[in-house]
Amino acid sequence: MTVHIVGAGMAGLSAAFFLTERKIPVVIYEASNRAGGRCHSFFDERLGAWLDAGTHLMFGSNTALLDILSKCPTRTPLTPVAHDFLFFNAKNGRSFRADPKRPFSFFGHLRELYPLFAESVMNTPAEETDLPMLIKTGLMCLGEKNGQVYLASPSLKSSVVDPIETELRRRGVSFAYHKKLKRIREGVLSFADEDIKLSENDKVILALPSENLSRLIVGAPEQPCCTIVGIHYKTDAELPENRRFIGLIDSVGHWVFKQNGILSVTISAADSLLEKRRPETVAGTVWHELRNVLSEKVRLPPYRFIASKRATLRQSRAVNAQRPFADIGSKQFFLAGDSTDTGLPCTIEGAVRSGRLAAEKAL
Repeated sequence: MTVHIVGAGMAGLSAAFFLTERKIPVVIYEASNRAGGRCHSFFDERLGAWLDAGTHLMFGSNTALLDILSKCPTRTPLTPVAHDFLFFNAKNGRSFRADPKRPFSFFGHLRELYPLFAESVMNTPAEETDLPMLIKTGLMCLGEKNGQVYLASPSLKSSVVDPIETELRRRGVSFAYHKKLKRIREGVLSFADEDIKLSENDKVILALPSENLSRLIVGAPEQPCCTIVGIHYKTDAELPENRRFIGLIDSVGHWVFKQNGILSVTISAADSLLEKRRPETVAGTVWHELRNVLSEKVRLPPYRFIASKRATLRQSRAVNAQRPFADIGSKQFFLAGDSTDTGLPCTIEGAVRSGRLAAEKAL
C-alpha cells in the first residue's frame, strides 16, 4: 500500500509524518513549488529580511505540532518566550499585562480583549465568531504548560516547515512539486501533466483548501472565507521592554511582532477593512497608532503589505457545523486540512491534527 497525499501544507506534512512512523510508503503532490502551505516565509529584497506570511504565536497546548517538531533535528527550533502578554489600547493609551500561565490575570479584561481574540484566533468578525469554539480554544491555552508561548525564529520556514520536510525526505517520502490535481477518476489522480494510477490497496489523502475540495468532490460545499493582512515595517524601533510581541486593543492592527529588524502587524478578518480603505491608507493608519508605543517616534518606514485572501474559513457556528469529516465514506479517499472538522479553529495546530486524523483513518 502507498498513501498518496495531495497538498504539502501542514496537514499533508502531518499525515505523512504519522504514516512514515508506521513505515507506510508516502508520496506527496503539491501544486506550488514549496511545502508548508500558508505556513511559509520568504525573503523580501526591498526590506532585506525574511518575512513570515502565516501564523506567529504557538502555545504549549499545540501538542500535535510540538510532538512532530521534537522528532525533527534542527538548528533553529521554536523559541519559548519568557515574558507575559502586554496589551496596548490605541484609543486611551493605556496598557496592561496578562499571562496565559496565570489564567486569572485575564479575567478583569475579558470585555476589552474579546474583539481581539475573536477576530485574531477565529479570523472572523467578532459578532459572527463561533463563541463556544473560541472559549474551548482559549481554555486549552491556559496553565503553566499549555500557556507557554513559542515563536518561530528566525522564520516559520526554518523553524517549522524545513525541519519537517527534511525529516520526511530522510524517511523516504517523495515530494512532487508543480502538481495541480485537476480531477479524480476511478482509480486515477489526474494532474495537469500526468495521470497517476492507483492500485487497489492505495489510499489518497486530500489535504487541500475548502475551495479546491469543492471543485474536486461532488457535494462538497465551498465555504465563505476571510482575509488576513500582514504589514511588515522595516525599522530599528523597539516594542516596549524589548518585547517580541504585543497585542493591540481598539486598533486597526491586532498583533505586533519584532524580528529581523522588522515590525510585523497582523490584521485578521480584514475583508471589510479592505473594502473601505486602500492598502497604503491601512498601512499609514496602523503605523500612526503604533508610534505611540514604540521606542522611537519615527516616520512611516518602508513596508510590505500582504493580503492573504481566503486565508481561513469564516468561522461562524453555521460554517463550522458544515466542516467535512476526514472519513467521507470512501475506502480509498480521506480529507485533511484546517477546514475539516477538527473541533479547533483554522490554525497550524488544527491542520496538524487533521493530518494525523486522516492518516489514522487511512490505515
